Amino acid sequence: MNGSRDVSDFTFAPELAGERAAPRPTFWRADLILMAVAVFLSPMNYLRASFAYVTLSDLFLLLALLLMYAQGRLPLMPFGRASIVWYCSVFMLAFGLLAGSAIHGDLVAGLTVVAQYCFSLLVVPMLLLQRPRAEVLFLIKVFVAAMVFVMLHGAWYMAYAPKDFRFVTPSGRLASLVERENAAAALTAIAITFSLWLYFIRQIRLPMLIVIIVPLAHGLLQTGSNTGFFLTVIGAICLALLSGAIRLLLGMAVAGAALIFVTLMWGELFLPDIFVERVLGALETGNMDEAGTFSDRMYLIREAYGITRGTIFLGLGADQYRTISAFGAPVHNTYLLLLAEGGLISLLGHFGLMATGILVGLPLLLSKRARWYGVLTVTTVIMLALVQNGLAHFYARFWAVPWFLALAISLAPPEPEEAWDHSYP
Repeated sequence: MNGSRDVSDFTFAPELAGERAAPRPTFWRADLILMAVAVFLSPMNYLRASFAYVTLSDLFLLLALLLMYAQGRLPLMPFGRASIVWYCSVFMLAFGLLAGSAIHGDLVAGLTVVAQYCFSLLVVPMLLLQRPRAEVLFLIKVFVAAMVFVMLHGAWYMAYAPKDFRFVTPSGRLASLVERENAAAALTAIAITFSLWLYFIRQIRLPMLIVIIVPLAHGLLQTGSNTGFFLTVIGAICLALLSGAIRLLLGMAVAGAALIFVTLMWGELFLPDIFVERVLGALETGNMDEAGTFSDRMYLIREAYGITRGTIFLGLGADQYRTISAFGAPVHNTYLLLLAEGGLISLLGHFGLMATGILVGLPLLLSKRARWYGVLTVTTVIMLALVQNGLAHFYARFWAVPWFLALAISLAPPEPEEAWDHSYP
Protein backbone atom coordinates (compact mmCIF):
# COMPACT_ATOMS: atom_id res chain seq x y z
CA MET A 1 0.00 0.00 0.00
CA ASN A 2 1.89 3.04 -1.21
CA GLY A 3 -1.12 5.31 -1.55
CA SER A 4 -0.77 5.66 -5.32
CA ARG A 5 -3.82 5.32 -7.56
CA ASP A 6 -3.91 3.63 -10.94
CA VAL A 7 -5.70 5.18 -13.89
CA SER A 8 -8.31 2.42 -13.62
CA ASP A 9 -9.63 4.12 -10.46
CA PHE A 10 -11.06 6.88 -12.62
CA THR A 11 -12.24 4.88 -15.61
CA PHE A 12 -15.67 4.48 -17.11
CA ALA A 13 -14.60 1.25 -18.81
CA PRO A 14 -15.76 -1.98 -17.15
CA GLU A 15 -12.65 -4.08 -17.80
CA LEU A 16 -10.46 -1.57 -15.96
CA ALA A 17 -12.93 -1.00 -13.15
CA GLY A 18 -12.86 -4.59 -11.98
CA GLU A 19 -16.27 -5.68 -13.33
CA ARG A 20 -16.66 -9.31 -14.36
CA ALA A 21 -15.94 -10.27 -17.94
CA ALA A 22 -18.77 -10.75 -20.40
CA PRO A 23 -19.85 -14.24 -21.45
CA ARG A 24 -18.57 -15.57 -24.74
CA PRO A 25 -20.63 -13.97 -27.56
CA THR A 26 -22.90 -16.01 -29.82
CA PHE A 27 -22.93 -14.62 -33.35
CA TRP A 28 -26.15 -16.29 -34.46
CA ARG A 29 -28.43 -14.42 -32.06
CA ALA A 30 -31.38 -12.71 -33.74
CA ASP A 31 -30.66 -9.29 -32.24
CA LEU A 32 -27.05 -9.33 -33.48
CA ILE A 33 -28.16 -10.32 -36.97
CA LEU A 34 -30.69 -7.48 -36.99
CA MET A 35 -28.02 -5.04 -35.79
CA ALA A 36 -25.57 -6.23 -38.44
CA VAL A 37 -28.18 -5.53 -41.14
CA ALA A 38 -28.96 -2.13 -39.59
CA VAL A 39 -25.26 -1.19 -39.44
CA PHE A 40 -24.73 -2.31 -43.04
CA LEU A 41 -27.68 -0.23 -44.25
CA SER A 42 -26.92 2.82 -42.11
CA PRO A 43 -24.80 4.71 -44.72
CA MET A 44 -27.41 4.05 -47.43
CA ASN A 45 -29.45 7.20 -46.90
CA TYR A 46 -31.13 6.68 -50.28
CA LEU A 47 -33.15 3.78 -48.85
CA ARG A 48 -35.71 5.81 -46.92
CA ALA A 49 -39.41 6.66 -46.86
CA SER A 50 -40.75 9.59 -48.86
CA PHE A 51 -43.13 10.84 -46.14
CA ALA A 52 -40.62 11.23 -43.29
CA TYR A 53 -36.96 10.75 -42.49
CA VAL A 54 -37.22 7.03 -41.76
CA THR A 55 -34.58 4.86 -43.37
CA LEU A 56 -34.51 1.12 -44.01
CA SER A 57 -31.77 0.93 -41.39
CA ASP A 58 -34.16 2.49 -38.86
CA LEU A 59 -36.62 -0.35 -39.46
CA PHE A 60 -34.04 -2.96 -38.47
CA LEU A 61 -32.97 -0.83 -35.49
CA LEU A 62 -36.59 -0.79 -34.30
CA LEU A 63 -36.90 -4.56 -34.74
CA ALA A 64 -33.71 -5.05 -32.71
CA LEU A 65 -35.04 -2.65 -30.06
CA LEU A 66 -38.30 -4.60 -29.68
CA LEU A 67 -36.48 -7.92 -29.54
CA MET A 68 -33.91 -6.81 -26.98
CA TYR A 69 -36.63 -5.20 -24.86
CA ALA A 70 -38.68 -8.43 -24.93
CA GLN A 71 -35.57 -10.38 -23.91
CA GLY A 72 -34.76 -7.94 -21.11
CA ARG A 73 -31.34 -7.26 -22.65
CA LEU A 74 -31.70 -3.53 -23.27
CA PRO A 75 -29.09 -1.61 -21.20
CA LEU A 76 -30.55 1.44 -19.47
CA MET A 77 -27.08 2.76 -18.60
CA PRO A 78 -25.26 2.16 -21.90
CA PHE A 79 -22.42 4.56 -21.05
CA GLY A 80 -21.79 3.03 -17.64
CA ARG A 81 -21.02 5.65 -15.01
CA ALA A 82 -20.90 8.32 -17.72
CA SER A 83 -24.56 7.72 -18.60
CA ILE A 84 -25.83 10.52 -16.35
CA VAL A 85 -23.61 13.00 -18.21
CA TRP A 86 -24.94 11.72 -21.53
CA TYR A 87 -28.60 11.86 -20.52
CA CYS A 88 -28.25 15.38 -19.11
CA SER A 89 -26.54 16.50 -22.32
CA VAL A 90 -29.30 15.06 -24.52
CA PHE A 91 -31.92 16.74 -22.32
CA MET A 92 -30.20 20.11 -22.61
CA LEU A 93 -29.90 19.84 -26.40
CA ALA A 94 -33.56 18.83 -26.77
CA PHE A 95 -34.89 21.36 -24.24
CA GLY A 96 -33.26 24.31 -25.97
CA LEU A 97 -34.66 23.32 -29.36
CA LEU A 98 -38.15 22.69 -27.97
CA ALA A 99 -38.24 25.92 -25.96
CA GLY A 100 -37.27 27.97 -29.00
CA SER A 101 -39.81 26.12 -31.14
CA ALA A 102 -42.63 26.63 -28.64
CA ILE A 103 -42.06 30.38 -28.26
CA HIS A 104 -40.51 31.59 -31.52
CA GLY A 105 -40.87 28.84 -34.08
CA ASP A 106 -42.96 25.87 -35.14
CA LEU A 107 -43.66 23.40 -32.32
CA VAL A 108 -44.44 20.56 -34.73
CA ALA A 109 -41.08 21.08 -36.47
CA GLY A 110 -39.42 21.21 -33.06
CA LEU A 111 -40.97 17.92 -31.96
CA THR A 112 -39.98 16.30 -35.26
CA VAL A 113 -36.33 17.34 -35.02
CA VAL A 114 -36.10 16.46 -31.32
CA ALA A 115 -37.64 13.03 -32.00
CA GLN A 116 -34.91 12.40 -34.59
CA TYR A 117 -32.21 13.43 -32.12
CA CYS A 118 -33.68 11.26 -29.37
CA PHE A 119 -33.80 8.21 -31.62
CA SER A 120 -30.15 8.68 -32.62
CA LEU A 121 -28.83 9.70 -29.20
CA LEU A 122 -30.92 7.48 -26.90
CA VAL A 123 -32.10 4.42 -28.84
CA VAL A 124 -29.02 3.72 -30.99
CA PRO A 125 -26.60 3.72 -28.01
CA MET A 126 -28.79 1.21 -26.17
CA LEU A 127 -28.57 -1.09 -29.16
CA LEU A 128 -24.82 -0.80 -29.78
CA LEU A 129 -23.17 -0.17 -26.42
CA GLN A 130 -22.40 -2.73 -23.70
CA ARG A 131 -22.03 -5.53 -26.25
CA PRO A 132 -19.14 -8.00 -25.95
CA ARG A 133 -16.04 -6.67 -27.64
CA ALA A 134 -16.01 -9.47 -30.22
CA GLU A 135 -19.49 -8.36 -31.34
CA VAL A 136 -18.40 -4.74 -31.56
CA LEU A 137 -15.40 -5.69 -33.68
CA PHE A 138 -17.73 -7.66 -35.95
CA LEU A 139 -20.10 -4.68 -36.32
CA ILE A 140 -17.18 -2.33 -37.07
CA LYS A 141 -16.15 -4.68 -39.88
CA VAL A 142 -19.74 -4.66 -41.13
CA PHE A 143 -19.71 -0.86 -41.28
CA VAL A 144 -16.44 -0.86 -43.22
CA ALA A 145 -17.88 -3.44 -45.62
CA ALA A 146 -20.95 -1.24 -46.07
CA MET A 147 -18.82 1.75 -47.04
CA VAL A 148 -16.84 -0.39 -49.49
CA PHE A 149 -20.14 -1.41 -51.08
CA VAL A 150 -21.33 2.20 -51.17
CA MET A 151 -18.14 3.34 -52.89
CA LEU A 152 -18.19 0.45 -55.40
CA HIS A 153 -21.82 1.28 -56.16
CA GLY A 154 -20.87 4.91 -56.68
CA ALA A 155 -17.88 4.01 -58.86
CA TRP A 156 -20.14 2.01 -61.17
CA TYR A 157 -22.50 4.98 -61.61
CA MET A 158 -19.60 7.38 -62.14
CA ALA A 159 -18.29 5.12 -64.91
CA TYR A 160 -21.50 3.96 -66.60
CA ALA A 161 -24.30 6.33 -65.56
CA PRO A 162 -22.70 9.71 -64.74
CA LYS A 163 -25.95 11.53 -65.58
CA ASP A 164 -27.95 9.67 -62.94
CA PHE A 165 -28.31 12.54 -60.50
CA ARG A 166 -29.57 10.27 -57.74
CA PHE A 167 -25.99 9.18 -57.07
CA VAL A 168 -23.83 11.63 -59.02
CA THR A 169 -24.27 15.38 -58.61
CA PRO A 170 -24.74 17.65 -61.66
CA SER A 171 -21.21 18.95 -61.02
CA GLY A 172 -19.83 15.42 -61.41
CA ARG A 173 -19.19 14.60 -57.75
CA LEU A 174 -19.89 11.17 -56.27
CA ALA A 175 -22.74 11.10 -53.75
CA SER A 176 -23.66 7.40 -54.12
CA LEU A 177 -26.22 5.91 -51.74
CA VAL A 178 -25.37 8.47 -49.05
CA GLU A 179 -26.84 11.11 -51.41
CA ARG A 180 -24.58 13.82 -50.01
CA GLU A 181 -21.10 14.13 -51.42
CA ASN A 182 -19.44 15.67 -48.35
CA ALA A 183 -21.17 13.23 -46.01
CA ALA A 184 -20.11 10.33 -48.24
CA ALA A 185 -16.53 11.58 -48.10
CA ALA A 186 -16.60 12.01 -44.32
CA LEU A 187 -18.03 8.51 -43.80
CA THR A 188 -15.34 7.15 -46.11
CA ALA A 189 -12.70 8.92 -44.01
CA ILE A 190 -14.12 7.23 -40.90
CA ALA A 191 -14.19 3.85 -42.68
CA ILE A 192 -10.54 4.26 -43.73
CA THR A 193 -9.65 5.14 -40.13
CA PHE A 194 -11.54 2.09 -38.88
CA SER A 195 -9.71 -0.09 -41.45
CA LEU A 196 -6.27 1.16 -40.42
CA TRP A 197 -7.17 0.58 -36.79
CA LEU A 198 -8.33 -2.98 -37.52
CA TYR A 199 -4.99 -3.63 -39.20
CA PHE A 200 -3.01 -2.15 -36.32
CA ILE A 201 -4.74 -4.44 -33.80
CA ARG A 202 -4.26 -7.45 -36.10
CA GLN A 203 -7.94 -7.96 -36.87
CA ILE A 204 -7.20 -7.88 -40.61
CA ARG A 205 -4.03 -8.60 -42.57
CA LEU A 206 -2.22 -6.37 -45.06
CA PRO A 207 -3.75 -7.94 -48.22
CA MET A 208 -7.24 -7.42 -46.83
CA LEU A 209 -6.37 -3.84 -45.83
CA ILE A 210 -5.32 -3.13 -49.41
CA VAL A 211 -8.53 -4.70 -50.78
CA ILE A 212 -10.54 -2.43 -48.48
CA ILE A 213 -8.56 0.79 -48.91
CA VAL A 214 -8.48 0.80 -52.73
CA PRO A 215 -12.25 1.24 -53.32
CA LEU A 216 -12.57 3.56 -50.32
CA ALA A 217 -9.74 5.80 -51.51
CA HIS A 218 -11.04 5.79 -55.09
CA GLY A 219 -14.52 6.76 -53.89
CA LEU A 220 -13.09 9.47 -51.66
CA LEU A 221 -11.28 11.02 -54.62
CA GLN A 222 -14.46 10.87 -56.73
CA THR A 223 -16.39 12.89 -54.14
CA GLY A 224 -14.02 15.82 -54.73
CA SER A 225 -14.46 16.71 -51.08
CA ASN A 226 -11.90 18.79 -49.20
CA THR A 227 -13.70 17.84 -46.00
CA GLY A 228 -13.26 14.12 -46.63
CA PHE A 229 -9.65 14.45 -47.74
CA PHE A 230 -8.51 16.44 -44.71
CA LEU A 231 -10.60 14.30 -42.35
CA THR A 232 -8.84 11.18 -43.63
CA VAL A 233 -5.46 12.80 -42.98
CA ILE A 234 -6.55 13.85 -39.49
CA GLY A 235 -7.85 10.36 -38.69
CA ALA A 236 -4.57 8.73 -39.70
CA ILE A 237 -2.52 11.29 -37.77
CA CYS A 238 -4.63 10.85 -34.63
CA LEU A 239 -4.27 7.06 -34.76
CA ALA A 240 -0.50 7.40 -34.98
CA LEU A 241 -0.12 10.12 -32.36
CA LEU A 242 -2.50 8.67 -29.78
CA SER A 243 -1.08 5.16 -30.11
CA GLY A 244 2.28 6.32 -28.80
CA ALA A 245 4.02 3.90 -31.19
CA ILE A 246 7.10 5.71 -32.52
CA ARG A 247 7.67 3.20 -35.32
CA LEU A 248 4.10 3.60 -36.49
CA LEU A 249 4.31 7.39 -36.33
CA LEU A 250 7.55 7.47 -38.34
CA GLY A 251 6.22 4.98 -40.87
CA MET A 252 3.03 6.93 -41.47
CA ALA A 253 4.96 10.21 -41.66
CA VAL A 254 7.25 8.82 -44.36
CA ALA A 255 4.35 7.27 -46.28
CA GLY A 256 2.32 10.47 -46.00
CA ALA A 257 5.19 12.67 -47.16
CA ALA A 258 5.81 10.40 -50.16
CA LEU A 259 2.12 10.40 -51.05
CA ILE A 260 1.91 14.20 -50.85
CA PHE A 261 5.03 14.59 -52.99
CA VAL A 262 3.73 12.23 -55.68
CA THR A 263 0.31 13.89 -55.63
CA LEU A 264 1.65 17.42 -55.98
CA MET A 265 4.16 16.47 -58.67
CA TRP A 266 2.16 14.10 -60.85
CA GLY A 267 -1.37 14.10 -59.40
CA GLU A 268 -2.97 15.59 -62.50
CA LEU A 269 -1.88 12.52 -64.49
CA PHE A 270 -3.81 9.92 -62.46
CA LEU A 271 -6.26 11.66 -60.10
CA PRO A 272 -9.95 12.12 -61.05
CA ASP A 273 -10.71 15.46 -62.69
CA ILE A 274 -13.15 16.47 -59.97
CA PHE A 275 -10.49 15.97 -57.28
CA VAL A 276 -7.92 17.92 -59.27
CA GLU A 277 -10.39 20.74 -59.78
CA ARG A 278 -11.72 21.05 -56.24
CA VAL A 279 -8.96 19.79 -53.94
CA LEU A 280 -5.59 19.62 -55.66
CA GLY A 281 -5.84 23.17 -57.00
CA ALA A 282 -6.48 24.53 -53.52
CA LEU A 283 -3.56 22.50 -52.12
CA GLU A 284 -1.15 23.74 -54.78
CA THR A 285 -2.11 27.42 -54.58
CA GLY A 286 -3.19 27.68 -50.95
CA ASN A 287 -6.27 29.59 -52.15
CA MET A 288 -9.33 28.16 -50.41
CA ASP A 289 -11.64 30.00 -52.83
CA GLU A 290 -10.75 27.22 -55.25
CA ALA A 291 -11.99 24.62 -52.76
CA GLY A 292 -15.55 24.29 -54.04
CA THR A 293 -18.20 25.92 -51.88
CA PHE A 294 -15.84 27.21 -49.19
CA SER A 295 -16.63 30.87 -49.87
CA ASP A 296 -20.40 30.19 -49.93
CA ARG A 297 -20.20 28.51 -46.52
CA MET A 298 -18.29 31.46 -45.12
CA TYR A 299 -21.14 33.80 -46.13
CA LEU A 300 -23.56 31.62 -44.14
CA ILE A 301 -21.18 31.49 -41.17
CA ARG A 302 -20.81 35.29 -41.11
CA GLU A 303 -24.59 35.62 -41.23
CA ALA A 304 -24.92 33.07 -38.42
CA TYR A 305 -22.57 35.05 -36.16
CA GLY A 306 -24.92 38.01 -36.49
CA ILE A 307 -28.04 35.93 -35.83
CA THR A 308 -26.64 34.15 -32.76
CA ARG A 309 -26.09 37.43 -30.94
CA GLY A 310 -29.82 37.45 -30.28
CA THR A 311 -30.29 33.74 -29.54
CA ILE A 312 -28.03 33.17 -26.54
CA PHE A 313 -30.85 32.58 -24.08
CA LEU A 314 -33.68 31.50 -26.40
CA GLY A 315 -33.22 30.10 -29.86
CA LEU A 316 -35.25 30.49 -33.03
CA GLY A 317 -36.60 26.95 -32.79
CA ALA A 318 -35.69 23.77 -34.63
CA ASP A 319 -35.46 24.04 -38.41
CA GLN A 320 -36.23 27.78 -38.32
CA TYR A 321 -32.84 29.19 -39.33
CA ARG A 322 -33.61 28.77 -43.02
CA THR A 323 -36.79 30.86 -42.68
CA ILE A 324 -34.91 34.02 -41.69
CA SER A 325 -31.66 33.47 -43.56
CA ALA A 326 -31.04 35.70 -46.55
CA PHE A 327 -29.73 32.58 -48.30
CA GLY A 328 -32.77 30.43 -47.46
CA ALA A 329 -30.60 27.65 -46.07
CA PRO A 330 -29.34 26.51 -42.65
CA VAL A 331 -25.77 27.38 -41.79
CA HIS A 332 -23.52 24.37 -42.36
CA ASN A 333 -21.96 24.50 -38.93
CA THR A 334 -23.59 22.38 -36.24
CA TYR A 335 -22.31 24.55 -33.39
CA LEU A 336 -23.64 27.81 -34.83
CA LEU A 337 -26.90 26.19 -35.93
CA LEU A 338 -27.61 24.79 -32.47
CA LEU A 339 -26.75 28.14 -30.90
CA ALA A 340 -29.12 29.88 -33.33
CA GLU A 341 -32.01 27.43 -33.09
CA GLY A 342 -31.65 26.11 -29.52
CA GLY A 343 -29.71 28.79 -27.70
CA LEU A 344 -26.72 28.32 -25.44
CA ILE A 345 -28.36 25.44 -23.56
CA SER A 346 -28.53 23.29 -26.72
CA LEU A 347 -24.95 24.13 -27.61
CA LEU A 348 -23.75 23.20 -24.11
CA GLY A 349 -25.68 19.94 -24.39
CA HIS A 350 -23.89 19.22 -27.64
CA PHE A 351 -20.52 19.89 -26.00
CA GLY A 352 -21.57 17.47 -23.26
CA LEU A 353 -22.09 14.72 -25.84
CA MET A 354 -18.60 15.23 -27.22
CA ALA A 355 -17.14 15.36 -23.69
CA THR A 356 -18.81 12.06 -22.80
CA GLY A 357 -17.02 10.38 -25.69
CA ILE A 358 -13.69 11.65 -24.38
CA LEU A 359 -14.57 10.50 -20.85
CA VAL A 360 -15.29 7.03 -22.21
CA GLY A 361 -12.12 6.73 -24.27
CA LEU A 362 -9.52 8.57 -22.20
CA PRO A 363 -9.06 6.01 -19.39
CA LEU A 364 -8.35 3.27 -21.93
CA LEU A 365 -6.07 5.59 -23.87
CA LEU A 366 -4.01 6.00 -20.70
CA SER A 367 -3.92 2.25 -20.08
CA LYS A 368 -1.06 0.26 -21.63
CA ARG A 369 -3.10 -2.94 -21.95
CA ALA A 370 -6.15 -1.39 -23.64
CA ARG A 371 -4.72 1.71 -25.33
CA TRP A 372 -5.80 0.86 -28.88
CA TYR A 373 -9.47 0.79 -27.86
CA GLY A 374 -9.22 4.28 -26.41
CA VAL A 375 -7.30 5.39 -29.51
CA LEU A 376 -10.24 4.55 -31.79
CA THR A 377 -12.79 6.15 -29.48
CA VAL A 378 -10.95 9.45 -29.03
CA THR A 379 -9.91 9.61 -32.71
CA THR A 380 -13.50 9.15 -33.90
CA VAL A 381 -14.84 11.76 -31.47
CA ILE A 382 -12.22 14.23 -32.72
CA MET A 383 -13.14 13.50 -36.34
CA LEU A 384 -16.85 13.95 -35.73
CA ALA A 385 -16.29 17.14 -33.73
CA LEU A 386 -14.29 18.56 -36.66
CA VAL A 387 -16.67 17.46 -39.42
CA GLN A 388 -19.54 19.19 -37.65
CA ASN A 389 -17.97 22.49 -38.67
CA GLY A 390 -19.39 21.66 -42.10
CA LEU A 391 -22.73 20.05 -41.14
CA ALA A 392 -26.17 21.30 -40.24
CA HIS A 393 -28.10 19.00 -37.84
CA PHE A 394 -26.36 15.69 -37.16
CA TYR A 395 -29.19 13.34 -36.16
CA ALA A 396 -28.89 11.12 -39.28
CA ARG A 397 -28.19 7.53 -38.35
CA PHE A 398 -25.23 7.38 -40.71
CA TRP A 399 -23.48 9.68 -38.23
CA ALA A 400 -24.76 7.92 -35.11
CA VAL A 401 -23.74 4.37 -36.04
CA PRO A 402 -19.96 4.89 -36.51
CA TRP A 403 -19.94 7.29 -33.55
CA PHE A 404 -21.37 4.72 -31.16
CA LEU A 405 -19.41 1.83 -32.60
CA ALA A 406 -16.25 3.75 -31.68
CA LEU A 407 -17.58 4.32 -28.17
CA ALA A 408 -18.78 0.73 -27.86
CA ILE A 409 -15.27 -0.67 -28.30
CA SER A 410 -14.16 1.17 -25.14
CA LEU A 411 -17.29 0.30 -23.14
CA ALA A 412 -17.42 -3.41 -24.00
CA PRO A 413 -16.62 -5.90 -21.24
CA PRO A 414 -13.52 -7.96 -22.12
CA GLU A 415 -13.69 -11.56 -23.24
CA PRO A 416 -12.37 -14.07 -20.70
CA GLU A 417 -9.56 -15.14 -23.06
CA GLU A 418 -8.96 -11.71 -24.58
CA ALA A 419 -5.39 -10.87 -25.50
CA TRP A 420 -4.50 -7.36 -24.44
CA ASP A 421 -1.26 -6.95 -26.34
CA HIS A 422 -2.31 -4.93 -29.38
CA SER A 423 1.03 -3.39 -30.17
CA TYR A 424 1.69 -2.20 -33.69
CA PRO A 425 2.70 -5.17 -35.87
